[in-house]
Amino acid sequence: MDIAAIKEKILSDREYIFSRTYTERDFTFSELPGMAVIIVGARRSGKTSWLRSYARMLIDGGLPKEKVCYMNFFERLEGMTIPLVEKAYFELYPGFQNDSEVRFLFDEVQNIEGWGPGVSVLMDRHPCHVILTGSSAKYLSTDIADEMRGRGLPFSFYPLSFREFCRFNGKVVDGGGYYTATEQNTLSNLFLSYLQRGSYPVLASVDDEALRQMVLNDYFDLAYSRDIIDRFEVMKGSLLRRLLFRIVKNSGSPYTVARLVHMLKSEGFPTSAELISSYIEMIKDTRFIEEVDIYGTETEKRRNPKKLYAIDHQMAVLFREFGYSEGVVLEHAVFSSLLRTGLKINYYRDENGYETDFVASDISMTPTALVQVSYSLGENRDREIRGLRSAMAAFNLKRGLIITMDEEGHEEYEEGSIDIIRGWRFALNPESFI
Repeated sequence: MDIAAIKEKILSDREYIFSRTYTERDFTFSELPGMAVIIVGARRSGKTSWLRSYARMLIDGGLPKEKVCYMNFFERLEGMTIPLVEKAYFELYPGFQNDSEVRFLFDEVQNIEGWGPGVSVLMDRHPCHVILTGSSAKYLSTDIADEMRGRGLPFSFYPLSFREFCRFNGKVVDGGGYYTATEQNTLSNLFLSYLQRGSYPVLASVDDEALRQMVLNDYFDLAYSRDIIDRFEVMKGSLLRRLLFRIVKNSGSPYTVARLVHMLKSEGFPTSAELISSYIEMIKDTRFIEEVDIYGTETEKRRNPKKLYAIDHQMAVLFREFGYSEGVVLEHAVFSSLLRTGLKINYYRDENGYETDFVASDISMTPTALVQVSYSLGENRDREIRGLRSAMAAFNLKRGLIITMDEEGHEEYEEGSIDIIRGWRFALNPESFI
């Protein structure tokens, strides 16, 4: 690809960001000199739109548009390299060679041969800022380590939070204030829509349930075929597809490798614990699924089942045989809200088998919040409270949370207080509760 063509692409790609409007996302990141920011997240979570909106925000905020080099590499371009982009850009703007305000924003960078060393050299030669996004099919955590050799800062990017979902539907809320009865009713209805539509941006305003199901099935197929089969060149595709199906179908439930092996063998798939373990690692690396361990020592983690949660709460019930499962959807939505806080998430089970759905811990693995999820307490009240009280005593925490769909309250026990919180209120601003 010649320099003239690259110059034209630099100019046309930058102009493209002005061709549409963008809905604000709550994603934030930090920068260090000489380090590229790497946006890591599941397919279809909105990374591309965010990168374009970020470029637009920089320019609208006063940065000269010439100092923003946004380029997308959705398709592999013959002969395109990062050094050629660098050459073309600085021929267009030779006065910016040592300008620290220059931003290079590269989307789907994995389609550029040798992109890692190319970005490193670019940062060595110029005091610029670099932000990279890419498809999880060829742009996973292992690739970042190999390609960037310690020169990249990865930040997790997720599908829509409830606050972002409200924004996508024309409702802007502060997420931390008091609300009138009318506002509460509006937010409650929006939260129900969020649970029904899921967190993928493209579905935020789609009422047609059949169309939503079609899109989710397509996303499942992409995760299987593009993110795993193509990425890892897996030969036993039918086995892997069945495994992924089983994981999604039982999303949020405890699993062991031995149980999965037994289940797959009973369905006629010859396999082994080693193979299934390796496939699970591949699936996790796509960010399509997040794993949750029991809270405890490494030995306790090995001895107890793990849980795998679909990153989208509607994906979690896509293959459920008995229709819409309200409790599963709410639990996944709460899990996703907790993930966005940056805390480490585990579950807890006491010696009597009583569970607490989520233990949120800080960087030192000190528990800071205990969260139970129950769509409607009803007959589950005693069990949910008993599990939470047990965890409060075990971790010496004086407060526990129960997230429900419609109930709110405050109760005092010997171990401390338990707050019952409506799902929409928690999801708007989880940080204020934990």
